[in-house]
Amino acid sequence: MISFLGEYPRQLDERGRFILPAKVREKLSGTVYIAPSPIDECLNLYPEEEWQAIAEKVSALPTVTNRSAAALQRRLFGKAMACEIDKQGRIPLNEDLLSHAGMTKDIVLVGVNSKFEIWDSEKWRKADEAFDTDMMLEGISEYEIRI
Repeated sequence: MISFLGEYPRQLDERGRFILPAKVREKLSGTVYIAPSPIDECLNLYPEEEWQAIAEKVSALPTVTNRSAAALQRRLFGKAMACEIDKQGRIPLNEDLLSHAGMTKDIVLVGVNSKFEIWDSEKWRKADEAFDTDMMLEGISEYEIRI
């Protein structure tokens, strides 16, 4: 599994594209998948292997008998896009994705281990400032994670 770490400030060009940092390009190539985050005003960028693993799990959900499973499938697959990384290392974002995340120009790629989150810079700054240490500590305890 590829591990993505760190924060990378970027800018969108007039066509809604951004350039991947060189360090990231070394780990990614070909097709990546971008979908709206189900919990934040940001986008999730997945390498192909990670996307396929998620798609397999979500596709197996009982959508005929479970409305939340059907809603998850519609949201994840209906709003996602497959993107080719071009020779200059650029990735295009469509208007729906840009609108979901409220992105205009300045963005930040945030490494979240198996994926990147793509945030509008100002929204990321506010989310980072609002970071709740107590919530993180509860999660560490609840999931028995040793750091």
